[in-house]
Amino acid sequence: MDMVIRDNSFTSNRLKIIATILLILTTLLWGTSFIITKMLTQEVPIFLYLGLRFSIAIIGLFPYFIKINQVNKRILLWGSITGLIYFVAIVFQTIGLQTTTAGKAAFITGLSTIMVPFIAWLGFNRSLNKRIWIAVFVSIIGMAFLLLEGEAGIIIGDILVLVCAFLYAIFIILNDKFVNLVDVYLYSIVQLLIISLFCFVSSFLINESYSFSSIDLGYWLVIIYMGIVVTTGTFIFQNWGQQHQGPAQTAIIFTLEPVFAVLFASFIIGNETMTILGWLGCGLIFVAILITVLKTEENKEIR
Repeated sequence: MDMVIRDNSFTSNRLKIIATILLILTTLLWGTSFIITKMLTQEVPIFLYLGLRFSIAIIGLFPYFIKINQVNKRILLWGSITGLIYFVAIVFQTIGLQTTTAGKAAFITGLSTIMVPFIAWLGFNRSLNKRIWIAVFVSIIGMAFLLLEGEAGIIIGDILVLVCAFLYAIFIILNDKFVNLVDVYLYSIVQLLIISLFCFVSSFLINESYSFSSIDLGYWLVIIYMGIVVTTGTFIFQNWGQQHQGPAQTAIIFTLEPVFAVLFASFIIGNETMTILGWLGCGLIFVAILITVLKTEENKEIR
C-alpha cells in the first residue's frame, strides 16, 4: 500500500513538473506572437491571416483525428462556446495591435488575470479577497499611464485590447472548467475549427483580398510557425497543463507572458520603444497581476 501511494505521489509530482514546463513554454510562445502578428498583419489582411493561422493549427492536430468518432455533443457545445469567445477576443486584440505597440498590448491582455476573480465573483458567487481590490486599484493606475503614454495620447488600439482581456478572462474561466471534463485533444480541434470558420467567414463578408503570390517563403514559414507552434502547440500545452497544474499556479506562470512579449518586441525581434510613463504603467500592471495570483496559506480563496 505504501509503495502504491509513493508511486502515485511520484507520478503526480512528475506530471506537475512537466505541466509547469509546458505552461512556461506556452507563455514564451505567446510572447513571440504579439510582435509577429503585428508585423504579419501589416502585409496580410487581419481575418485572412487569422484564418490561415488557425486552419494551419488544425493540421497540427491531425494525429488526433483518428479519435474524431468519439466527439460527442458536450465536446461540440463546449468547444464551440469557448472557440467563439476566443475568436472574438483574438480579433479585438489583432485589430488593436494595428494602433498600439506589441509590448503594451501584452500587458493590457495580462489584465485578464485580474478580471478572472471578479468575473468568478459576479457569475459564480466565489469569494473575493481584499487583495484583489488593491490589485484593481494598482492596475487602473498602470492602465491610465499606458493609455496616456506617447504623443498620440489615448489610443483606440489599447481600448480594443482591453476588451480582448475581458473576453479572454471569460475564456480562461470556462476553459479551466471544461478541459477537466472532456477529451482535451478533440476539444481543441473543435475550438480551432470554430475559430477558423468564423475567421474565413468574416474575411469573406468584408471582402478581404490578397495575392498570395506576393508572399515569399520566409512569410509562409513564419505563418506556419504561428499556426503549428504558437497555436497548436500552446492549445495542447495549455489544455493539458491545466489538467495537471492548479489554476493559481497556472495564473502565476502566465504572468510571464507580457514580460516575454516586451523582450521579443523591444530587443529580440522588433525594436519597439516606450516612454518612462509607459514602462511605469507596465510595471504597475505586472505588480497588480502578481498581487492577484500570489496566494498565501491564509488566503486560499483568492481564485
